[in-house]
Amino acid sequence: MLIVLLPEELQDDVEAAPEVYWWRLERDGSVQESGCDSLAQLRSRFAGQRLRALAPGTAVSLYRLDMPVRRTAAVRAALPFALEDQLSQDLELLHCVPGPRRSDGRLAAAVVETERMESWQALFEAQQWRLEALLPLPVLHAAEAPEQGLLVRPSPWPGLAPQVLITSATEEPVLIEAGLLKLWLQRRLSALPEADRVVQAQDLGREDLGLQDDETVDFSEIPGTVNIASALRCCSQPNPPLNLLTGPFAASMAAPPWRKMRPAMVAAGVLLAVFAAQFSLEWLTLARERDRLLVGIESVFQSSLPNSRMVQPVTQFRQVLEGNAPGSAEGGGALLHEALAVVAQNGKANIKQFRATPAELEIELQLASFAELEALRAGLAAKPGLQETLQGADSGSEGVTARLKVSRRES
Repeated sequence: MLIVLLPEELQDDVEAAPEVYWWRLERDGSVQESGCDSLAQLRSRFAGQRLRALAPGTAVSLYRLDMPVRRTAAVRAALPFALEDQLSQDLELLHCVPGPRRSDGRLAAAVVETERMESWQALFEAQQWRLEALLPLPVLHAAEAPEQGLLVRPSPWPGLAPQVLITSATEEPVLIEAGLLKLWLQRRLSALPEADRVVQAQDLGREDLGLQDDETVDFSEIPGTVNIASALRCCSQPNPPLNLLTGPFAASMAAPPWRKMRPAMVAAGVLLAVFAAQFSLEWLTLARERDRLLVGIESVFQSSLPNSRMVQPVTQFRQVLEGNAPGSAEGGGALLHEALAVVAQNGKANIKQFRATPAELEIELQLASFAELEALRAGLAAKPGLQETLQGADSGSEGVTARLKVSRRES
């Protein structure tokens, strides 16, 4: 995963691709590498990486509010009005995002100018890059709050000017410029009861905080430094809190809508693959059946019309039956029709094979007995114009097999 820190100043030219600080994380959240490059360079280098961004602390304001409503839709609707007394700008110019509830039951919220959101959005759209999440930088340190009072530490995050990170048990984390620390701290402490005026500092003394003459403040120095790696690990969790990509900015910058349909798309793909396999199997079966029928047609044609070349067998058979076949004098079709009509009248004869020419017809029959054979021969002989000749007859377990030759009787 790639984490980038957005610039504090707005960009007039989004095509300029300003330089940003970045960190690349392993799957376990550890930092593998970091640097400072333009978005265009990062896009070409890490095009396949998942991308999340951090909004600078000076551009986003964090609040903690008493919000009695619990439903998500109701919280979103009521949040701008709950913040109205604490904001100096019109609500229409601000983007308000509700966050999680803290241990004291109050709701965390983030406020950022709509203009900044549009500017940040344009930076990534210019590179055709999609963000998974956009998080306020100070919120990564929400878990580092002291049990009482304030914890003041120099910020390790890069920026235009040195900054100080302030965490509190009752308020959201704050990142301010070091030059404004004394004034900000004086106003913050004056609003607290004297019992809650507890300040802990790391790498900072009373003089750095402007507290050398203030005896009402319980001040102490503690060891330690801010750990960027642990903060970035919080950023890489599946659903990070206070994601600014909500409302009007969710559709264009958040995860694409088709990702939610991925299971349905996979199921549809599997179904199409099954249909394609079934269609291919049926096509192969029909192709084999077609080849088998062609072989059968050719065999019947060769046995029935041995002296003809097969071109269009259906048409050729029809011509023979109608007596229009080339070389047929009196019509082989008529001879075939008369002979087969007598066989059909017998009803008990089974034609196994026949061969026809315009002048004569050879038929191989399967009958039950010699008596039926003689009856069939008598029927053929009774036909005027037909002459029947027995070519041979064999008796077996299935009955009598006879071969007859039928031709036109000479007048």
